[in-house]
Amino acid sequence: MSPAPAVGRSSARGEIAFAGERDDWVVSEVSNQSTGYCPDPASWAAVADALDRAGIGRPEGFTAAVVFRRCLACGERNVVRDDDYICALCGAELPEDVEPRLTAQPATVQRSR
Repeated sequence: MSPAPAVGRSSARGEIAFAGERDDWVVSEVSNQSTGYCPDPASWAAVADALDRAGIGRPEGFTAAVVFRRCLACGERNVVRDDDYICALCGAELPEDVEPRLTAQPATVQRSR
């Protein structure tokens, strides 16, 4: 048996929708869409484990999986769409590998919004 996660730590975040089905609840939709936390699609294992422990029916994986990358040039968070690893803000190439997925620090140049 694996140890329980420490209180206050999160292995996954995202959005989830439930539906009533024959006197029970099941997950109808689930994604890792969380722009504040930016969980990797591999976080599905933690979601599946939590749902299984709660006895809630679930799909075999995220119904909508999102790939996040932080731009190493400007520090902006990006959602990767259609395998296009280009920063939406500055046009720099985004890392395709998971690390340093979101560990890069933004450049010191301030931008106006």
